[in-house]
Amino acid sequence: MLLDLAKNRHSLTLVAALLLLPLGACGGGTDDHADHGHAEGDMDHAEEAADDGAPRVYFVDLENHATIPSLINLQFAAENFIIEPVGDGAINEGAGHYHIAIDGECLEPGIVIPTADPWIHFGDGSDSIELELSPGEHYLCLQIGDGEHRTLDEPGLSQYIMVHVEEEAAE
Repeated sequence: MLLDLAKNRHSLTLVAALLLLPLGACGGGTDDHADHGHAEGDMDHAEEAADDGAPRVYFVDLENHATIPSLINLQFAAENFIIEPVGDGAINEGAGHYHIAIDGECLEPGIVIPTADPWIHFGDGSDSIELELSPGEHYLCLQIGDGEHRTLDEPGLSQYIMVHVEEEAAE
């Protein structure tokens, strides 16, 4: 049976789209981080938060899906939010310090950030770290904690990105 494409172009397009729809919903299946619950648009939502004066944190000069060397100096910054050392553990409104999870999830609001892997704490108020990452994909979560290391209920106070670490060239 021959199909007249000129007559049935719209029907053929609709059928093709319906046949491919389940494939798009399933994803590639090989990504260990496919179940993170972070939609593509959510990976870098911190930038949107600052547009309206809301607080936000972000990686400086590091974009989602960037290719980076294995040895990198990560820097982070905050807008409309005070970064301070932990000190005596007091909770100061609108203030806190950084935490980074490497290949770990950002946490829901109100959770105390663990002091174990994959988390790195910056209780001294610092805003950078030199890291060496293995080649391949890595997921980084930058998240603010208060004086008790508890996550805060502001959407802009965490940023979740994926980076690709390049293989080192053989000399």
